[in-house]
Amino acid sequence: MVSSSRAAAMAALTLPRSGAFAFCPGRRVTRAAKIRPPPPRLASSDVDSADAAINLSATAGSTPSTTPTTAKQASFDDFDYSSHWYPVSWARDVPLNEPTRVTLFDVDYVLAKTVQGGGKGGDEEEVFYAMLDRCPHKKVALSEGRITDGGYLQCSYHGWTFDGSSGQCVEIPQTVIAKHSKSEDNKTGQSSATKRREDATAVAVRVVQGMVWLHPSHTPLEALAALERGELLPPPRIPEIDLPGYRMTPAVRDFPIDWTVLSENIMDPDHGYFAHSSSGAAKGFDWYSADGIDNPVQVEEDFGEGTWKITSYVNAVEKLIKYNRDVRSVDEGHEPRKEETEGETPKLATTTFIAPSTIALCRRTNSTSPSPFVTAFWVCPTGTGKSRFMSAAVGKTPFSIPRWIVHMNLNNFLDQDTFLLCGQHRAVLTREAEGYLQMKDDDEGPNHVRKSTYMYRSPSERLPVRIGQFFDATLARAPNRRAGVLAWFDKNSNDHKLFQPWPSREEVLDRYSQHTSICPDSMAVVRKCEKVAKASQLVGLALVFAKMVMRSAAVPSSTVAAGGFLSRFTAVVGGTFNRIAATLLRDRAFYSILAVAFVSHSVATRIRREFFFKFDDELHRKDIKYIAKNWKDM
Repeated sequence: MVSSSRAAAMAALTLPRSGAFAFCPGRRVTRAAKIRPPPPRLASSDVDSADAAINLSATAGSTPSTTPTTAKQASFDDFDYSSHWYPVSWARDVPLNEPTRVTLFDVDYVLAKTVQGGGKGGDEEEVFYAMLDRCPHKKVALSEGRITDGGYLQCSYHGWTFDGSSGQCVEIPQTVIAKHSKSEDNKTGQSSATKRREDATAVAVRVVQGMVWLHPSHTPLEALAALERGELLPPPRIPEIDLPGYRMTPAVRDFPIDWTVLSENIMDPDHGYFAHSSSGAAKGFDWYSADGIDNPVQVEEDFGEGTWKITSYVNAVEKLIKYNRDVRSVDEGHEPRKEETEGETPKLATTTFIAPSTIALCRRTNSTSPSPFVTAFWVCPTGTGKSRFMSAAVGKTPFSIPRWIVHMNLNNFLDQDTFLLCGQHRAVLTREAEGYLQMKDDDEGPNHVRKSTYMYRSPSERLPVRIGQFFDATLARAPNRRAGVLAWFDKNSNDHKLFQPWPSREEVLDRYSQHTSICPDSMAVVRKCEKVAKASQLVGLALVFAKMVMRSAAVPSSTVAAGGFLSRFTAVVGGTFNRIAATLLRDRAFYSILAVAFVSHSVATRIRREFFFKFDDELHRKDIKYIAKNWKDM
């Protein structure tokens, strides 16, 4: 419980809500496609460059347009990574009164959740605070410490104690005796406007739509003042989450994949038709693709002060599926969609990216209408070569699906292409390091990594091309990015050649360390499954053992008569027990109970398996055979 005397300081951590998709509008640029249908077979000589294959000419306007006009090329020069909030965890996943380590740009922070209020019948309120995960004393991790009864964070090494709302050191146990004999004004913990050497470094925290966001460049009070002055934007929001009747199911998973590569993957519409072919999501990905003829991609951008937002639109109709059905003749029994049959205006498959972390995919009637279902993603830049993936299925539904069921399906889905990203991840980081080695130390880019590494050809890639341009232009300015990439390169290369062996599937796709251990709901299901499996196993073994050793419980009448009351009582109790046991061990009851125990054990074991490594080579080979069902082999 946080003491009432600290309520004012803690109030800085609970800031007022802002409008949907909080974003500072600036220059808006709409880019329209000028795409010709590609030839059946595309040779490298047919297209001289990616820019020729995917026209990036810009048009001005606030809504998607098919009429190309001239517009001034907007710049990423003003984008500032230090001016943004970053998502680090779902609020529900942060344990109460237990310090938790989170990471941003290769810097560790300690995150804690406590409660305040509750006195005199009042309601308790969750309060979050964060500090650099480093005790000022001996630089040990504060996340290894504890939360005191007063709501303070105490280092477990020497007991130094800190106020999470300000980082102020409120007690050094070894100095308490000496301080007690001096005036109260000299006590450690006396409020001070100036940060002292013994104070920890607090950073701003805010909870928005169930997500915990950190702002590493501001203290809590600095962030509050900057928000009030309009100098700092609040974290972006997903509009549908705030609408009545909408429900949200959150998910989380850590990946050994660079956060830039993961972000590109989420916004790459073409990969899902093949990489996720067995998931049944091919049609969904096809809605977001382009055909280069009747359904081009439209791109709209907003440039603000140090911010950038981009949205792509394309008609949500079948493209690859239709071609595969009508030309390659696979799914002959397929019925056209209602919109196609009756000539209705198709919905817009919309992808929105609010740099650097927020992504939303949905289908809308128009560019501004609410969507009945949104898939939202938040990519946390934990550091070079790694990322934290957080997502939420947001829909207008009458009930919520249990979170652990969603996680089982999502983990199977994510495993299908995450291992593929290893190659992209290694190539991008290698090329980025080579670029930094050729740049001066004070050169902030651009570093043309993706332009020189990727080979763009699809008309759907207009958004991925622009995302790549954004990262190439800004990453050199990201905190610790250059040092992190060069350190990765030094560790993994010899004479500028990668020598580290390819990681195993188990290392890349270990669900337990990446998801289960950081998700309380999934961990609870695993523990329940272990208990059910153990109990059903014991019941089965006990039944079999009893069946084998059961003997007649009848006691000779002469023994009962000679033994007196105790013998007669024992005989009655034993007889009752034997009759019950005999009933349970009759063939029909015996096998029924045994079957229930077997099924319970099998189901519990199978569910538990979903939260550990699963997607091995054999399952991958089986999985990719489904590609031929969506796209007929030549």
